[in-house]
Amino acid sequence: MQQPRRPLFSSLALRLALVTFLFNLAVEVSGFFVPLYARDLGASNMEVGLVGASYGLAYFLSAYLFGRQSDMRGRVVFIRLGLGVSALTNLLPIITQDPFTLLVARGAIGFGFGIASAATITYIYEMGGRLGVIVSYGALGWLASTVVAATLVEYEELFIVGAVAAALAFLISLSLKEEHGPRIRTAFFPLALIRSNRKLYLGFLIRQLGANAIWSIFPLFLAGLGASKPWIAILYGINMAGQFILLRFADRFDPAKTFVTGILLSIPVFVSYGLARNYLQVIPSQILLAAAWSCLFVGALNCFMRKNVERGTAVGLLYSTIYLSAGLGPFIGGFISQVWS
Repeated sequence: MQQPRRPLFSSLALRLALVTFLFNLAVEVSGFFVPLYARDLGASNMEVGLVGASYGLAYFLSAYLFGRQSDMRGRVVFIRLGLGVSALTNLLPIITQDPFTLLVARGAIGFGFGIASAATITYIYEMGGRLGVIVSYGALGWLASTVVAATLVEYEELFIVGAVAAALAFLISLSLKEEHGPRIRTAFFPLALIRSNRKLYLGFLIRQLGANAIWSIFPLFLAGLGASKPWIAILYGINMAGQFILLRFADRFDPAKTFVTGILLSIPVFVSYGLARNYLQVIPSQILLAAAWSCLFVGALNCFMRKNVERGTAVGLLYSTIYLSAGLGPFIGGFISQVWS
């Protein structure tokens, strides 16, 4: 059943927008230059992929486990727990000395972010917030991370900003009230839920496998095309600015058709990367990518929210699907890059 929408600028909507903004700022800024950081620590292309895989696989496990728990125990406790853990783990890369310890640190960071992800999205929907509008502030957080990354190019400073952003989001989350309805018990492995939503999960899995094979080495790819660190940040920022605008409109259309549109738009995006011979040629691809992701993500979220009672579990499985791809995709990307340079 569709939820009544709250006014866009209500006090609760503003707090949720701030939490979403800060959460995504922490996610993005903490991982912005990780491939380059891993390379500076002596990692091979394969090891760069493994560092990305550790983050993705830890997020995959955490998002499912705690998304399911949020159906049974409420949302707010896991929003706070995830943000608190993330504020601490984001500082771990500062003390890493080699690719292996960076791999462990990124795994811990992914686990922390996964705790809060499904609970946050589900809480926004159940409290009457328009998903597209609130989620767009996540894209704004990603955009802010590019500004930070372009300004503070020292790796340690970026990790500290990520920790501070997560800590601020945690403090704001202390003002949220638990209003989750009757607790819903779900099977540890909800086969019926997966079967009824298999087209969404499978579509996301295949699309994100290709996407994350690219993202794991994307900064290295752009550097190879001649982009400096500030230009790498700008190219990321073009995508995120586009998402901030387009996400706000994506939930006005039929969710299933919006999701399919996102899949179809992804095809020319990935093809165009392979055709680029200069980093400036990537700009149109980043704009089209913003449209593809906006349709894909919001379309899927609204399908899950409207179709399922076990919303936390369903969205947790979505994040698990995304980050299973984020775990396997970097391995594929690192392997291909290692073999074919």
